Amino acid sequence: MKNYHFLILLGFALACCTPMETYEPDPVYYKVLRWENTSLSDLGKFDDGLEDYLPVLFFLDKDLIFRITALEYDTVDPNGVPVKASGLVFHPLNRKSKGVVDAMPIARLGQSGVSVAMYAAEGLVALTGYTVILPDLLGFGVSQKEGVWPPFLMSENTGRVTYDMRCAAARYLWDEFRYSLPEETVIMGYSLGGSAALATQKYYETYHSNTIKIKEVHAGGGAYDLPAAFAAFAQTRFSDFAAIPNTILAFNHYYHDLQLDFKQIFTGYLLENYEQWNEGAYKNIEDDISTYMHPDFFKPFDQQNDEFKRLHTYLIENSVSEGWCPKAPIYLSHAKTDAHVPVEAAEAALKKLRKAGGNISLLTYPGDHDSVGYTFILRLLIHFS
Repeated sequence: MKNYHFLILLGFALACCTPMETYEPDPVYYKVLRWENTSLSDLGKFDDGLEDYLPVLFFLDKDLIFRITALEYDTVDPNGVPVKASGLVFHPLNRKSKGVVDAMPIARLGQSGVSVAMYAAEGLVALTGYTVILPDLLGFGVSQKEGVWPPFLMSENTGRVTYDMRCAAARYLWDEFRYSLPEETVIMGYSLGGSAALATQKYYETYHSNTIKIKEVHAGGGAYDLPAAFAAFAQTRFSDFAAIPNTILAFNHYYHDLQLDFKQIFTGYLLENYEQWNEGAYKNIEDDISTYMHPDFFKPFDQQNDEFKRLHTYLIENSVSEGWCPKAPIYLSHAKTDAHVPVEAAEAALKKLRKAGGNISLLTYPGDHDSVGYTFILRLLIHFS
């Protein structure tokens, strides 16, 4: 009997002393496209406008060295068609990573994406010692080369493409550094990235809450509520970014049952050239919305034509302010006089998500879309330090 007890105790002791298994991510396809090692000294490569702020960034680790790696990986478009996508992974080399941040990209019309530029302002929180995952999203990077139409503000696909990038990054980080991507993450993004941040939160919390734990979400300047944004644009008749045509053309491309009659949607130059949108037609769009949107766009919703009413269904479907209660806290920022995305979009999201039970706040700042973007980045650099 004594020997039996001894064997039980010995087995328990050996079990307690056995090292915990290190998490190895599932095998997924990825390919390293290029990589660079960098540090705070290359701040200007991320965004030359931030060099002016260098004196106030004294709290950043000047000796930190991190690697930027561009990856290609497998994902799907909004209709489930397999495509290749790309993005960046930022990882500290001479410091232990403080955690992971899922960062979302701003809109880059006519540009090739973060995986080509490498030094992307959205990845600047890597300067605070975090591992940062930053997808191109579809229509940019390698998917732009394949002629993929950007699924602009299509929330479900945004979440899926970001998740697939996270899986590819997890595998790469394990293979290259034996770094296990932690379950806890912070999500951030500004402008298009602001909308993408909430879309990613919604996707993670809906489909992957058992394996991804979101600590908090920081989003700025995003079109979280599309009907509210469109209504605000109709009131001001002014936009210094072609967000409205981008959204409508993307929906018409991917929702095969939509098939809009653009004679009832656009007018003037845009009506004549919308088929060449991806070839640069957007460059000639004026800030005055009335020069390219059909007169019915400016009427109350119940007086708009049937094409706008059909489109409205998809605006609601892709609004991240609709149909869910966020679990992680959300911190929104927005410019009071934002001509890219009206502040009404953030205010509508605040109201709806609070009503649903979400923990969400909104800070508004004087200034325009771009200036508040710098405020957003600087505030997060302080927050993560």
